[in-house]
Amino acid sequence: MRPPEVFVRELAPQEGQRLKRLSKQSKVASTRQRAMILLASNTLMSAPEIARMLLTDESQVRKVIHDFNERGWESLRPRFRGGRPRRIQIDDEQRIVAVAGARPDTLGVPYTRWSLAKLSRYLAGQGIVVSPAQLGRILARNGISLQRTRSWKQSPDPDYAAKAARVLALYREQPQKGVVISFDEKGPESLCPRHGRGWARRGRPERHRATYNRRQGIRYLVGALDVHADYLRIRARPRRNGNSTLAFMRQIRLAYPKQIRLYWIQDGLSSHWTPDIRGYADANNIELVPTPTYASYLNRIESTFGALDEFVCKNADYLDWDAFGHALADHVRHRNSPAERDRRKLEAANRRQRQAAKTTPELKLAA
Repeated sequence: MRPPEVFVRELAPQEGQRLKRLSKQSKVASTRQRAMILLASNTLMSAPEIARMLLTDESQVRKVIHDFNERGWESLRPRFRGGRPRRIQIDDEQRIVAVAGARPDTLGVPYTRWSLAKLSRYLAGQGIVVSPAQLGRILARNGISLQRTRSWKQSPDPDYAAKAARVLALYREQPQKGVVISFDEKGPESLCPRHGRGWARRGRPERHRATYNRRQGIRYLVGALDVHADYLRIRARPRRNGNSTLAFMRQIRLAYPKQIRLYWIQDGLSSHWTPDIRGYADANNIELVPTPTYASYLNRIESTFGALDEFVCKNADYLDWDAFGHALADHVRHRNSPAERDRRKLEAANRRQRQAAKTTPELKLAA
């Protein structure tokens, strides 16, 4: 009597792509063979046909298909046999990972973090004997590493949602007869050699002087980004106060016709909201749009300042402020050139297309 045929379960598109990649690129021969068996079964080939094609046994083909249908991707991992019996079982390994991810003081141990030696001693008391070296390998295999703690800050602004929605709406669509300006300041900057990164022969990095005097004061960079035109304006100022901000605002206002309304996005720094600045904005068709407290990431110009810091301030040793100003002006002129702006727009469009292509299969699966 002919045995009933066995077929792999229905595969999602990304699962088929992953199997195809494993069938060609896996370093383990058994994994490559199992992936080929599953791909062939997905095309409705019977077990005898797959066995003849891959020169293997029919029972092996059926076993691979059954295992994948029951255990999923874990079934493709080979079970190497031989050698000393495994002392740390799968359940023990999962328990080790769980204990390592918990704070010791929550488990009754008076420490704020584990070391490998302390974790090894604690596990020995729980009946799991593992050396610190083996413990480190187990944790690394499961994606656990010793990391520095990080902080986060929550905005206390009661109007956070409304302010964020207003800023994002201005970014999303340019108002009619209006220009969206993202304003902020960077600094202080000083004329000391700053280390950066650059391509060089191995072991022969570019060197900067370490003996210097900072006798020429500091500067603050004030910048305004025309969001929708992607046009940047930067000036260096000796101090940061309301007068400096107002002078820069006057310069930006002169760059546009009076009937064009400026939507001036800025943070809540006191020098940005002086009575003179508010009065000038009301009298000159400027709307001051605040970002929420502790939400500088919503200010579009912040990312531009990061590029300035990386490609103008770092890896440089300017002898005077004139040299710094020339370098800054050259960078901004290059950034604002039509070719560079067109390139950035093209790259942004390509990123959006790639993201849309990635989300389309997920939407189809969800449907």
